Formats: sequence, C-alpha cells, structure tokens
Amino acid sequence: MKVEKLIIKDFRSHRLTRVNFTSGINLIVGQNGSGKSSLLDALLIGLYWPAKPRDLKKDDFLRIGGTSTEITVFFEKDGVKYQIHRNITRGISFVKYHDGTGWKTLESGQRQVREWMEKLIPYDVFLNAIYIRQGEIDAILESDESREKVVRQVLGLDRYENAYRNLLDVRKEIDARIKAVEDYLKSTENIDSLIEEMEKSLTEVLRAINELSPILPKLRRELKTAEDELEKLDELSEEVNALKLEVKRREGNVRAIEARVEELSRKLAEAEKRINELKEKVKEADKLREKAELYTKLSEFRKRYSDGKAKSEKLAESYRAQIAGIEERLAELGELKSRLEELERKREGLLKKLTELEGSVKAYEEVKTLEANLKRLRSRLRFSPEELEELERVVENARKRKDEILRRLEEIREEKGALKSHASERNRAILELKKAKGKCPVCGRELTEEHRKELLETYLSEVKGISEKLKALDAEEKELRQELVEVERKLKMERELITQRELLEQAKELEDKLRTYNLEELRARVEEYEGLRNELGKVEGELKNLREELAKSKTLERKRNVLKERLRAVEKKLEEIEAELKSLGFSSVEELDGKIEELEPVYRRYLAIKDAEKELKKEEGLLSATRTELEGAKKALKAESHLLLETRRKLEEIEAKYNPERHAKARERVAELREELAKTEEKLRGLEERRDEIVENIRKLKDERERRKEKARELENLKRARERVQGLREKVKRYKNLLKEGALAKVGEIASEIFEELTEEKYSGITVKAEENKVKLGVVYNGKEHGLGFLSGGERIALGLAFRLALSLYLAGEISLLILDEPTPYLDEERRRRLVDIMQRYLRKIPQVIVVSHDEELKDAADRVIKVSLENGVSVLREVELGV
Repeated sequence: MKVEKLIIKDFRSHRLTRVNFTSGINLIVGQNGSGKSSLLDALLIGLYWPAKPRDLKKDDFLRIGGTSTEITVFFEKDGVKYQIHRNITRGISFVKYHDGTGWKTLESGQRQVREWMEKLIPYDVFLNAIYIRQGEIDAILESDESREKVVRQVLGLDRYENAYRNLLDVRKEIDARIKAVEDYLKSTENIDSLIEEMEKSLTEVLRAINELSPILPKLRRELKTAEDELEKLDELSEEVNALKLEVKRREGNVRAIEARVEELSRKLAEAEKRINELKEKVKEADKLREKAELYTKLSEFRKRYSDGKAKSEKLAESYRAQIAGIEERLAELGELKSRLEELERKREGLLKKLTELEGSVKAYEEVKTLEANLKRLRSRLRFSPEELEELERVVENARKRKDEILRRLEEIREEKGALKSHASERNRAILELKKAKGKCPVCGRELTEEHRKELLETYLSEVKGISEKLKALDAEEKELRQELVEVERKLKMERELITQRELLEQAKELEDKLRTYNLEELRARVEEYEGLRNELGKVEGELKNLREELAKSKTLERKRNVLKERLRAVEKKLEEIEAELKSLGFSSVEELDGKIEELEPVYRRYLAIKDAEKELKKEEGLLSATRTELEGAKKALKAESHLLLETRRKLEEIEAKYNPERHAKARERVAELREELAKTEEKLRGLEERRDEIVENIRKLKDERERRKEKARELENLKRARERVQGLREKVKRYKNLLKEGALAKVGEIASEIFEELTEEKYSGITVKAEENKVKLGVVYNGKEHGLGFLSGGERIALGLAFRLALSLYLAGEISLLILDEPTPYLDEERRRRLVDIMQRYLRKIPQVIVVSHDEELKDAADRVIKVSLENGVSVLREVELGV
C-alpha cells in the first residue's frame, strides 16, 4: 500500500488541508497542538471509520465554526489506484478505483466501505505492522500474550490457525454426517417388510372397489326416473303460482285504469273554462298593440338620443383641446432648427482639435506606464549596488565551504563505519572469550583465566577507545551539519542576488527612457484634451436631444390631421341625431318626453295581456290531448277486464290437474335416492384414494430402498474423507510452527541490529522465543540473557521501537508503507541522533515512510519535509526545502 494524497475538511484544527505523499521518507514536523498528528488520525478514520479506531470520538472531529467534516484518502495497492471518501457529519461514504480512463464506484455506504477495507488490509495488521501510533511504541512489551497476538496477526499466522480450526470444523461436520447416515441406515432396516405389507393392503382395497362399482349405475337410473317425475310436478306448481299472481296483477290494473278515466274527465271540464277566459284577453291585446309598439319605438329613440348626444359632445370638446395643444408645440419646434445648425458647426471644430492632440495623449499614457513599472521595481529592490557586491562574495565563500564540509562528512562516515566494524568484532570476541572453555578462540592455545582476563582487558580497552573516537566524530559531525545548515542558508541567497541584479538593470533602463519625454508639456496637452472631450460630450448630448425633438414634428402633424377628421365625424353625428328627432314629428325633446309619458299606461296593460294568445293555443292543445288520452283509457279498461276473465278461467283448468300430496312424495323419493348415491360414491372415492395412497407409498419405499444403497456407499466415502482431513490438520500445524519460528528468528536478528545501535552497543542483541500462546523477549548484556525488567524506561522505548521496526522491515516485500507518529518523545538526544542513522540505513528498504514528529533533527534523514503550524486557530501546511 502507498498513500498518495489526503484531503481533510473541518477536522479538528484543519479548515481545508490537502497533503501529497511521495516515495521515500516523508517527515511532517510541527509544534505540539499544531495539528500534525490529526493528519494521521484523519487517515485512520478515513480508512476504517466508524467501527475503528474506538478511541476516536465523532464529537471531537468537527472544527469550531466548521460545517461538515469530510475526509478523502487516495492510495495505491497492487498497482490499482483507490480513493475512499467519508462525510462524517452526514454519514456518507464511498470507495472508487481508477480503471485507466476514470474513477469508477466500487462500494458505497459506511458498513460496505469498512468491510471492503478490512478485506484489503485488516485493521490489526495496519495498526501493528504499518502504523505505530503516538505513545504506543512500547505497547508491544506489555505482555508475552499480547505480543504473541500482534506477531500472529502481522505475520499472517492467523490464516494457518484459521485453517487448522476450519479443518477441525470440517472433521466435525464429516463426523456429524457419518452419524446421520448411520442413523438413517439403522432406521430403514425393515424397509422390505414394509413394502410387503403395503402390497397386501393394496390387494384388499382393489377387491372392495370391484364389489362396489356395479351398484352405482343402478342407483343413478332410479334417481333419473324420480327426478323426471318431480320436474313435471314442479312445472305445474310453478304455473299455478304464476297464474295466481297474474290474476292479482290484472285486478290491480283494472282499478288503476278506472281511476285514470275519472281524473281525465275532471281535467277536461277545467280546460274548457280556461279557454273561454283567454279568448277575451286576446281580443283586448289586438286593440292595444299599435300604441304599445309606438311607445317602444319612442322610448328606444329617447335613450339613444340622450346617450349619443352627450358622448359626441364630450369627444368633440376633447378633440378640439388636443388640436390646439399640438399646434402650439409645432410652433415651438420651428425655432430649434437654427440652434441645431450652430451646434453641428461647433462639433466639427472640436473633433478637429482632438485629433491633433491624440499623439500627445498616447505619449503621456506611455510615460505613466513607465513610471508605474519603475515604482514597482524600486519597491522590490532590497540592496544597494555595494550591498549586492558584498552578497556575491558571501555566496561564493559559502559554495567553497560547502564542498569542504561535504568532503569531511564523507570521511567521517567512512571512519565511523570502520570503527563500528572493529568494535563489533571486538564485542563478538569478548562474548566468545566469556563462553570459551579449553582453547583460546583468538590464538588457539590453552585458555587460562589469566590469559582470558588479559585479552578481555585489552579488547574492552579497545572498545572504550573506539567509543570515545566515535563520540568525537559524532560531535564533529554534528558541528559540521549545523554549519552546513548555515552555509545552505547563505547559498539560498544566490537566487535573491540574481533577482536583485536583474531588477536593478531594469530600473536603470526605465529611468533612461523616461528622460526622453517632456512631462510638463505632455501633461498640459492631456489636460487640454480632456477639457475638449468634456465640451464635445455636452455638444453631442444637446444635438441628440434637438434631433429627437425635431423628429417629433412630423408625428405631431399626422396626429393633428387625424384629430381634425375625428372632430368632423363627431359633429356630423350630432347633426344626424337632431334630424332624426324632427323626422319623428317632434320639435323638441320635451315634446317627445310628453308623448312617451302619455303612452306608458297603455304599454303596461299590453305587457300584462300580450301572452294570452300563446296561452290560448297551449290550453287548446292540452284539451285535445286530454280528450285523446280519455278515449284511450276507456279502451284500455275494456281490454284489461277481458284479459282478467281469461286468466281466471285458465287458473281453474291448471288447478284441476295439479296434486300437492303427490308432489311432496316425489320430492322425498328424490332426496332419499340422492343421499344413497352420494354415500356410495363417497365410499368408492375413499377406496380409490386409499388405493392411490398405497401405490404412492410403495413407490416411495422402493425409492428409499435405492437411496439406502447410495447412503451405504456415501458412508464409506465419508470415513475415508475424515482420515484425509485429520492428516491435513497435522500438516498445517507443523507448517505454521516452522513459519513462526523462521519469521521470529529473522525479526529477532533485525531487531538486535537496531537495538544495538540505539543503545550504543551496550546490549549485544535480543532474544525472541516462541511458546504456546506466548512470544517472550529478552536482552543480552555482557553475554548473559536478561528479562525486560532489566531495562530502563528509555531502553524499553528503544526496544519497543526496534521490535516494531523489525516487524515492518521483515514484511517490507509485502507491505510498502510504514507510519511513525512521534517516535522520539521518550528518546534521549543520543538515541534520537541514532534514530536518524537508522532511518537512513534501514527504513529506506521500505518504499514509503511517513513520520510525524516535533523533532527537527529528523529532517536530516528525510527526503521530503512538510511543516505544520497553527495560524489564527487553523492548521497550515508548508513544504520545507531540505537544507534550510
């Protein structure tokens, strides 16, 4: 796995942070509380939230003033690029992969993404082999049992233990199936006797069916005869009942028709009386019709006369007022033409002067641009020419000193390597001397205590001398590296030197160019140009207004002509209304009103009786219809009375043929025969179902007999499979133990090298022993093995770090990432310095390393440094150039 990018939003002190990670050692440095460890917490949450880590709480994530906590992790695994996104506040999560053309969604949902990540890299492996969290470096030293659990998870031994347990489950499953098959075979031992009993039962049932089958046809024939007789009697009974109902219905019809004849006779007399009254009203209406029509004609004219005259007089007055206003406005516009000609001549003169001044304006704009550029360049100049010459000497001296320091550092590295190799040889010789018996491992002669003591003193003295030389070289190296930092700082000034020189030359060029212009003369011409432009604007504005006003004159003339035409039409309409009044025979409207008032009572009486003629025709129609309806009712009464007599006669004839007692006996006989037939059919059906059931059971028993033979063969196969599974379990157990022993030996070897360096070779190694459910650690001091209680607090931290790093280095071929969160807080200055060497020599075997620390010394081992600082309560990231 390789982390490529991390994006976090509103997480603790991070508002919006994007950080890219490269191959090699990535160092994130910053003061406590700056937000550097929050980056790793965000990485852990982005990969495994919400189930893990359990010590990180959702309530602590959201930045104060933030809106929504979001985390996106981009990483690569086995050549495939992935991104996991989580919106913690809204509970949204998804994982995508890149197929070479674009991002494709793989999973979505909190639970689905977490389960997918657990399958890709289990959380326990990530936390113990990839990510060593702050304050947990020595957690692996807590107990032999917990250490064994971590080793088992990291080395992948759980897979073999799971396989061992799964094979046991498989064996138990096989045992259960063997028992099930044996139980089945035992329970089906008597299957042949069951088949024989079933075949006997089938014979008895078939005999009973053969005896019962001939009885059914006879019963069905008797039932058919009885049902036919009952059907005839049912028909006679239904016909009698129907005729009785028909008699009652017709009697009701006769009574209803008689009542209708009486009602129609009464209505006929009333209609004849109303017709006589309406004939009198019709005669009166004919006499009043002429005067009523005259009243209507005069009233309509009076309304039209009043409305038309008032409306026409109002329109005429309005048209006259509009015509007067337009003529007044046209007189005003005639005076503007001379002003328009004057302004056009003035505009031509202004345009000519502006054209003459345009060259000076362009020159002035160029001068202002040059002055602005010169001012900007001067603001960037930080050194005088003399200071630049001094800076150049400083940079040149720093370049020479850097070459000298680098040569000396290489010499020191070679000297330290030779001294450490020599010290390692002497330490091994000391251990061999302490263990040796008989012959001396150095010279081969007999080993006496005096000779052993002499050699030990000599070798210990040499080791002490080497240690003192190494300390002196370390001190010199430290001083040189500190000086190298200062030298690099000076060399960085070279870029500033080049930039300042270029700025100085550009400023001189601009000053020389500005001297070629007469600035005062140009400024006066520009001021004149601006004044003329303002005056031209005013002239053109007035010209525009004048043209718009003059353009309105034609429109006003057209509108005036239209209004005059409309006025003439209105005046003509008034004349026509007065002429119509005279044509009706009236000299004034008052005379017309008198005539209308005289005719009004006649008109009202006419309105009251004018519809009498229509009502007369309507009543005469109703009278005719009533007479016709009365004749029809009388004919219907005669016909219905005749049908009633016929129905009564037919009823008497049918009642003579029908016998109710005989009908009841026939119904009882049919019921008895149906019941007997149903019982017989039911009994036969039961026998047939029993026959089919026995046949099916015999078939199943025969199938079961065949299945029993197959189960016997399966039992033999299961017994052989159980033997093979048991043998495979034993092989898995042996292979797991061999793998564990080999891995622990290699991890112990790597951890010993790192621990020796961290303790200045005070300890000559560590021991790793595997027992059942335990991994025990020890240290070798002066040739003797000691428990972890022998170590000081700082040495425990060093051992925990060495063992953790050894696990990761052992898996370097499988896991390409290591994350260290604050590995130095409990290490003294010397061990921190040695950790830098370890990082440079060992950790470069791991493709990608991410280290979070407040310790600036680790910069010497880093390929890339990112500094985190807290500014106004918000974490800010900046990449630091190495050597600064």
